[in-house]
Amino acid sequence: MSKNSLGKSFKDYYWIVSIDPNTSPKELMIELSTYCNYDCIYCFRRRWINKQYRYMDKSLATKILEEARNIGVKKISFSGWGEPLLHPHIVEIIKKAKSLGFKVLLNTNGYFLDKYIDYFYEIELDEITVSIDAPHEDVYRLIRIGGDLGKLLKTLLRLKEKKIKEARGYPRISVQFTINKYNYNNLLNMIKLAKKIGAYKLIVSNIIPLTKEIENSLACYMDKKCIEEVERIKLDIARISIDTGIDVSLPNFNLTYSERTCPFAREWALFVRSDGHVTPCIYYAYNWRNVINGIEREIKPVILGDLKKESLKNIWLNKMVLFRYKTHYMDYPSCLDCPLQEYCTLTLDNTVDCWGNSPTCAHCPYSRDMVRCPL
Repeated sequence: MSKNSLGKSFKDYYWIVSIDPNTSPKELMIELSTYCNYDCIYCFRRRWINKQYRYMDKSLATKILEEARNIGVKKISFSGWGEPLLHPHIVEIIKKAKSLGFKVLLNTNGYFLDKYIDYFYEIELDEITVSIDAPHEDVYRLIRIGGDLGKLLKTLLRLKEKKIKEARGYPRISVQFTINKYNYNNLLNMIKLAKKIGAYKLIVSNIIPLTKEIENSLACYMDKKCIEEVERIKLDIARISIDTGIDVSLPNFNLTYSERTCPFAREWALFVRSDGHVTPCIYYAYNWRNVINGIEREIKPVILGDLKKESLKNIWLNKMVLFRYKTHYMDYPSCLDCPLQEYCTLTLDNTVDCWGNSPTCAHCPYSRDMVRCPL
């Protein structure tokens, strides 16, 4: 396919595609910290090349939020490659986001929630997504190294009791469960735990393996027993989901499933790194390595602009037109089910693909719904 950049428009075969100058992103995922107090066994950070530890400057966060409000952004998700609640000005930043009228989601490992939960309740934070990968302390600590499940559950139960007592619905709690060979037998119990702590949703996601050894030893999508067990209990999941009122969302386990959709494109979202650099998504935010289906790939950062120097509106209109168009329609080859992937050097990073796209989303596991974004 031949495409020539035409500023805010481009040529696609016989068509000239242009962007509405009044369009804007609907959601920003803002990374406040790249520090984390956990060391999860499958975390991106373990194969992060040229690690960059920092907090987003408070003044930069304020500037981004104000500009986002002015151009029509509706939702802010505080997430990223670190733990947001480690940021020294987390309260002021979330307060600012709420005062500007945004719907606000906080994605957290939950360790520090006890310190802030009463404040989040008072300001009616919209949603807190908490990562809980096991209903029992022994497996939880094995996966989420440095974590304390008992402490987290105590905090969430306190919030639940307070919401019931005062008949208030916010913040809503959702749980992200990263399924793997250690915990797949706990899936039904995780639904019950979600009910116990007052969550409304359980989001199940696969891991993105960091090495071939991790893929073989941990990845559910590579393990016949794991896949068969999930398939076997699907009716039980549906029944318990109806009984408890918990919305359970299962991922795709099939690497050969080629129907794709980009969650960031679907939500018209952008990712803002803690240094102010804008990237199309969390997956392409930094330089790191992973392995999918036995193929090791290097993911290189895709930087669209710098909010310390450019406006969010300018980056959206002038840097995202072609990229968002292509990801919206997933106009890329499909590497993960390609019979030639074992021999193809183009699939070893995200720089270019066999159709000439640069960068490429051809082997993104998020687009196949194998992995879930907290959007």
